[in-house]
Amino acid sequence: RTGSPQLPTYLLDVMPYFDVDGNGRAEPLTDGVMIVRKLLGLTGAAITNGALGTGATRSDSQIEAYIQALSPP
Repeated sequence: RTGSPQLPTYLLDVMPYFDVDGNGRAEPLTDGVMIVRKLLGLTGAAITNGALGTGATRSDSQIEAYIQALSPP
């Protein structure tokens, strides 16, 4: 993927996977923060504390497992 239209199309296709809290929206200040926290090595409630989006449907442990599942093996 090197540019238009490949990259924008790809990003739109993968965007739903970044909704880690399960509220139907991939948002940088909630889902993005939790992904970065996990990448920094935080676990459990330290990932989600103050970062859950309105209407989140996943628990701390479910979010951690979901983010881990997004990572390559």
